[in-house]
Amino acid sequence: MVSAVFDHIVAILIVGAVFVSTVVVLPMVSFGNLQAVDQQQLRNTALNVFNTVLLDTGKPTDWGAFIDFQMNDPRVQRFGLANAEDSRFYVLDADKVQRLVVGNPLNSCDYSQVRSLLGLQGYGFMLKIIPPFNVTFLNTPYVVGNVLYYSVKVTYLTGDPIPNALSDATAVYTKTVGSIGYFNVTESPPVLTNAMGIAEGSIGLAYSEPEYYMVTVRVTVADVATMVVMSGNSYENTIANINVVYDTLILTRVEEDEPKDNVWIYDIIAFDSEGTLWDLYHGGKDQESKLNSGQGMFEFWRKAFYGLHGFDPVMFIFNFWAVDANNNGRSQVLVVMAYPNLLTTNIFEYGGSPSSTKTSVAVQRSVMISGMTYTAELWLWKE
Repeated sequence: MVSAVFDHIVAILIVGAVFVSTVVVLPMVSFGNLQAVDQQQLRNTALNVFNTVLLDTGKPTDWGAFIDFQMNDPRVQRFGLANAEDSRFYVLDADKVQRLVVGNPLNSCDYSQVRSLLGLQGYGFMLKIIPPFNVTFLNTPYVVGNVLYYSVKVTYLTGDPIPNALSDATAVYTKTVGSIGYFNVTESPPVLTNAMGIAEGSIGLAYSEPEYYMVTVRVTVADVATMVVMSGNSYENTIANINVVYDTLILTRVEEDEPKDNVWIYDIIAFDSEGTLWDLYHGGKDQESKLNSGQGMFEFWRKAFYGLHGFDPVMFIFNFWAVDANNNGRSQVLVVMAYPNLLTTNIFEYGGSPSSTKTSVAVQRSVMISGMTYTAELWLWKE
């Protein structure tokens, strides 16, 4: 009898233990499963949004090329960055991408509007455009006599050096003699990086001791290229911001104040992703070439060049001639990327910022912009 009672007590204790463990453990298991399902759903949403951003041209398909683009432009009915003039997948329209540059003098897309167009109420996102590898100047380019010397280091994004990368350099320089400004562009033979990822090169110049000089270096790794620019002088752009919208170049103010000098555009040269040069414009001391001839209050100058968009420019060289109040003339070179903050070795970001990487997902893939390869990365999270 005692044995039977003892057995019943043991059985009750075992059943109770099983019940308690089930009550405690199963919710933990269910919570873990729910977390996994929630994360997978977030990843699926991120993939759908990513494909929409990269594969959809948006509506209208040329919304990035509006000269009078507004911050919350009502004409943009659907958001997408794909190039409507290219049938390949994951080729982005540089005009649309530049509308994501916050601080763009010609206005950028509002983050809230983009979220609304993508149907992301309750979600936050951040879009990154990352260069394929890093190129950095090891020192400031310098001139001895009529030879310009430069050195660059090429590394993977992890910091590991890349040997046998092909480096092509172009020197842009000016020299003023009396009241005449001389402007020249000289390309150098290609140089390979050594085992440490370093390329050292020199460029013979047309004349010695130039006043202003810059060097642009195009580095190619396995048919993937990027460009960097370095000034050899103490240089600050106080002349104009260079903006390009489809076939039109628009120069806007760097500062709100009126320019202190009379400035004319003497030369404009465009580079494409292959390093091809287009001798785009030759001006002089005439009204057409003088700044302050733009159409808006903040505009200095505007001119359309047929075929510029199809050329896929990644960089422009401007040669300005400035005359101060004392009638002293000088030539100054300005080298700028066609789409600021995008086609350089900097990481470009647009959107919000996740509070924690644990509660967000990221997807990425390679894209093309103006003939150059980048990695696009989308971060998505619930808010």
